[in-house]
Amino acid sequence: MTSIEIVGLVAIILMSAFSIVAIIIAVPLFKLLVKANHIVGSLDNRMDPMVEELNAIVGNLNTEVATINDITKSAGSIVEQLEKIIRLARIIITSPIIKLISTTAGIVSGIKKTKSGT
Repeated sequence: MTSIEIVGLVAIILMSAFSIVAIIIAVPLFKLLVKANHIVGSLDNRMDPMVEELNAIVGNLNTEVATINDITKSAGSIVEQLEKIIRLARIIITSPIIKLISTTAGIVSGIKKTKSGT
C-alpha cells in the first residue's frame, strides 16, 4: 500500500466517523425541533382564546372607566350647582337680614333720640 492509499483510507475512516457522529447528534436534535414546533403550535392554539378574553376584559374595563368618568363629571356638575344655590341663598337671606337689622337699628336710634329730646 502506498502512502496515498493510506491517506485515502484514513480520510474515508474519518469521514465515516464524522458522519456517524453527525447522525447520532442530528436524530435527537431533529426530535427536539419537532417537539418544540409542536409545543409552539399548541401554545399558539391556547393563546388565541386568552388574548380574546384579555381583549374583552380590557374592553369592559374601558367601559367601566368611561362610566366612572361620567359619574365624576356628574358629581362635579352637582357641586357647581350647589355652589350656585349657596351663593343665591346667601344673597337672598343675608341682604334682607342686613336691611332689617339696619332698619331696626335706625328706628331704635330714632326712638332714643325722640325720647331724649322730649
